[in-house]
Amino acid sequence: MKRAAAKTFQTGVVFGLFISLCGTGIAFAAVKSFEYGNVLMSQPEKDNTALPVTFRHWSHRGKYTCRLCHVDLEFSQLANGTGVMEEDNRNGMYCGACHNGKEAFALEACTRCHPKDKQHEQELAQQAKREFQELKKTLPPATYGNKIDWMKAEEDGIIKPKDFLQGVSLRKSEKMVNSREEPRTPALPGLPNIIFSHAKHVVWNGCGMCHPDTFALESGKTPITMKEITEGKFCGRCHGNIAFALNDCTRCHSKPVLNPGS
Repeated sequence: MKRAAAKTFQTGVVFGLFISLCGTGIAFAAVKSFEYGNVLMSQPEKDNTALPVTFRHWSHRGKYTCRLCHVDLEFSQLANGTGVMEEDNRNGMYCGACHNGKEAFALEACTRCHPKDKQHEQELAQQAKREFQELKKTLPPATYGNKIDWMKAEEDGIIKPKDFLQGVSLRKSEKMVNSREEPRTPALPGLPNIIFSHAKHVVWNGCGMCHPDTFALESGKTPITMKEITEGKFCGRCHGNIAFALNDCTRCHSKPVLNPGS
């Protein structure tokens, strides 16, 4: 009887969280798993008839940390916030830091990213879909987003994201280690408490992607609401766009509620 009551309560909690998210006015889009995390990159030096490049995060995520691109290579975390020019790439910046024929295929292979026309754009999308499905078979499954558990894949050693690029990155101090898990109490009563793991974020992000611009350095000093997260602020800068989706509620709300009946 107690087990049934607990299950009913847990179901109600998850439903309550879903309703609270819907109350923010943000609806979860039905993004296909192979399209989750895709970003359309326009070409500022081209005329308006040029087709955008589709950057697929999943094709890079198992190879490089987020920090390597968004800190060392200076890619903005906002879509089209970087303004990548062909000249920049030729000078070894942005995409050109890796696409040099050594780290990754050379810039001369233009049409591997830049569609020639609409038909070619569809062909590139279909090829990417096939490659994604093959990759997905080799990695641990997840429920939402692109349905790949990247964190578990890294923990199990299936993927080993590169965090250093010669001539671009600086060696990281091994003393900068933070394995602290921090509890957070949800604003909506009855929801499972939140556990934020520094250890899991440090692997991908380091410190500089989050502090001090997005989160205050002092624990608990950044006021955060779920509404703001769904609007792409704070945790929402990554979660719901690239990192696991916001409707994967129990990935964060993971600690049992204390005294749920009170």
